[in-house]
Amino acid sequence: MGEAPGAPPTSIFPLEGCAQDTLANVQQFQDLLYRPLYWYGLSGSPGYQAALSPATTPTTNATTTQVSFTMRGWHFADGRPVDGTSVLFFLNLVEADPSAFCNAVPVRGIPSGLRAVRVEGNLVTLTFSTRINLDWLMGNDLSSVVPLDPAWSRSATGPAPACATGAYGAARTAAACREVISYLQGLGTTTTGFTSGFWQGGVDGPWLLRAFDTVGDATLSANPRYSGPVRPRVGVVRLVAFSSYAAEEDALARGTLDVGTVPGSAIPAGSANVPTLASHDTLYASPFWGFDGIEVNFAATGAGGPLVAQGYLRGALEQAIDQRSLVATVFHGRAAGGASPIPPSTPATLAKVAGPFPSDPVAARRTLTSHGWSLAGAAATCANPGTGTNQCGAGVAAGQTLALNLVVASGDPALDQELAVVKAAWAALGVSLTITFDTVSAVAADCASASASDLCWTGQGWSYLSDYYPSGDPFYSTTPSTSLGGFANPVLSHWLALVEIRRDELSGYGTYMAQSLPVLYLPSPDTLWEVSTSLASAQPWRPCPTGVLTPEYWTMA
Repeated sequence: MGEAPGAPPTSIFPLEGCAQDTLANVQQFQDLLYRPLYWYGLSGSPGYQAALSPATTPTTNATTTQVSFTMRGWHFADGRPVDGTSVLFFLNLVEADPSAFCNAVPVRGIPSGLRAVRVEGNLVTLTFSTRINLDWLMGNDLSSVVPLDPAWSRSATGPAPACATGAYGAARTAAACREVISYLQGLGTTTTGFTSGFWQGGVDGPWLLRAFDTVGDATLSANPRYSGPVRPRVGVVRLVAFSSYAAEEDALARGTLDVGTVPGSAIPAGSANVPTLASHDTLYASPFWGFDGIEVNFAATGAGGPLVAQGYLRGALEQAIDQRSLVATVFHGRAAGGASPIPPSTPATLAKVAGPFPSDPVAARRTLTSHGWSLAGAAATCANPGTGTNQCGAGVAAGQTLALNLVVASGDPALDQELAVVKAAWAALGVSLTITFDTVSAVAADCASASASDLCWTGQGWSYLSDYYPSGDPFYSTTPSTSLGGFANPVLSHWLALVEIRRDELSGYGTYMAQSLPVLYLPSPDTLWEVSTSLASAQPWRPCPTGVLTPEYWTMA
């Protein structure tokens, strides 16, 4: 199996801060070894898989403030039971240092809203300070809780049993756990020790890690003590590191790789036309479980800041983009147009959002003129400043041109193609666009603080991994400093609270975010998997939108 180019695993400790909470580390490496309480994704579906989860489906009390579940009696590779104490250990670590848990959400959930943990053998009961939407809690928090082997409860100076077994929330427990976290985080990023008995003894999943080299190649073998429902059908799985998509495509073409990914933008429509697709391979498309677009910087410090703050202007910019054309010409039909933070592939039974800004360049021009802009020249200019219904808006000066600064991540051919289309569409609207290029991390930082960039585009999108319920709270918050692009207001806070306590509010939240446009939504490209025809599966082989891997289902024909 091919790893994503340039993205080998870098962390083995299955409690991740946001810097390490990546697809490469979690869904496609750690989850093979260490199973979270609840498993999401199988055979083309991003949904909850009860049979693959080491805990029973949780139940709530009448006020939905208490959640209970029972561990199924699995065992770690060292023979210790995967029980309630294994869960308490993880929760004690998170309570001691919430920054170690990327899925921590303010006010509700784990650990902010978790007031008590009671463990009775395999039975675990969690008590929260507010009502809880169980679907949200399962998908966003419990799906990232990984039962941990109490043998890992140690610091640099030796065993620290008080962390694994201490009372939740107690000062003594937290003090012990902070030392344990410090030790395990350092140990967990030391790749030369990944195959040690320490880490392998705590495996409760179907695979053990047997080898890991300096470039990120990993060799796994079947775990003979795996207690779960699907035992591996092949003896060895090798994860192969690549530096580029071209190198991975070459390995697929030569038949030295059984499973790999290829960029959708490089493949013409129709699998028969895939340059690397030989007779020994089949192509599968997996929808992106997230959303993509150009992030608006609500803290922009330049002259464009007051412009992008205008909701009508963001609506016009969105309407000027022809997403259908982008899907057809850039991604050859292997993408889905976006309209909100709710993924396009979300089942209608969970949420359904109708995009309020479909492609309509004529309507986009009409929106600008109705708000005081003159489109007589090549560049739109504000002819009617002020804050009235037919004026340019607060902070926009008379005669100011519609000039914006966009910073874009460099090095992605598909992104370059999209950029050319978007720039042309906005130019036809009278937008003067200044474009600069930078690294992905620098681009993301530009819209996370006050800067001269009005718009930022990493091309990476925002994925609901490992927070599978698409509620948006990992990206948006009640305070600008922790919210994507600085978009935060009381209405957003209201919707986030509703989504976290009631299941039927997801569509309303998505509609509000579609109308508000904190992101100028763009198509989300599929992930394309090329799979050897010699690889059979006990499940119909459809790649999962969540990106999880389940090689225990596979066998060689």
